[in-house]
Amino acid sequence: MENFFKMSLFMPPISPIKDQATGKVTKPASLVPLQTVDLTQVYQLITANERLARLTDDIRRAAERNDSDAVRLMKQQTLPYVTPCGIFSRRRSDCLREASGLVVVDIDHLESAEEAGLLRQQLFDDPYLQPLLGFVSPTGRGVKAFVPYAAGQDASDAVCRAMDYVHCMYGTDAPRSGKGVDTSGKDIVRSCFLCHDEKALMRR
Repeated sequence: MENFFKMSLFMPPISPIKDQATGKVTKPASLVPLQTVDLTQVYQLITANERLARLTDDIRRAAERNDSDAVRLMKQQTLPYVTPCGIFSRRRSDCLREASGLVVVDIDHLESAEEAGLLRQQLFDDPYLQPLLGFVSPTGRGVKAFVPYAAGQDASDAVCRAMDYVHCMYGTDAPRSGKGVDTSGKDIVRSCFLCHDEKALMRR
């Protein structure tokens, strides 16, 4: 596989960090990318970066305690993130410099780490999606898949189609389970947190 699937890498935080006592911003959100990375570099970060492994362990321990506030803050304030849809000069939808040919699909709130590992493989093996990268999410209870789309297809349309397909094939209609495709961000500038997953799958 040629590595022409490129995207922007941002350092944390994804949203402003505020002083709890005063409410003043102590560190602004990171809106300008650190650098452009290709799919292999993203895979290497996910599978081999020691600092990312430590941060992921901290988040998963908080998730095991059902401390959702701590999980949310740690993800927002400590994890690097990418814009899988392409290269951006700034984290805004009107600042796209080059489309990557990829969209991200995210399934959340699975029952266990074992279920997440199984779904990672199922998505990777799906003949319709054929993701180029699949990994378990920061909490250990979700899966992220970077899915290619046809040349000339609109990225916004591609992400909607991929989400609809995954929801149909792998989601659930049980309203209280929470399990399913995260449809909160269908914009092309949608960000994806990176985390450690030594068993991440990349199509070569």
